[in-house]
Amino acid sequence: MEYIEFNGYKEKKDPINHLVHLYENDAGDLFYVEPGFYDGLLGFKEKRAEDFDRIMATLDAMVRKEHRIIFTADFENPWIEREGFIYREIFDITDPLGIFVEDKSRGSDYGD
Repeated sequence: MEYIEFNGYKEKKDPINHLVHLYENDAGDLFYVEPGFYDGLLGFKEKRAEDFDRIMATLDAMVRKEHRIIFTADFENPWIEREGFIYREIFDITDPLGIFVEDKSRGSDYGD
């Protein structure tokens, strides 16, 4: 699956894990985008389209500042682990920007 939101970066191949996308920016900074993070990012793109450019700009600035990041859905249970990389979740980007999506999902009203 192509992650078109990251077409401005050079895609690289991780020899250990082919399921997680690895990118490099023009400064040589590396970052991974796990599928769960990407799903969350697409949710913000759909529900907060007016803020999506700010989200992507903040993601880019975060990579340029930290140099090695794994964008994951859950930092306690990431898909990959790499020496020297830090973990960031989608809310690490959106919460400081004041961009929120209300989760209205809830369990069924029908019990067994």
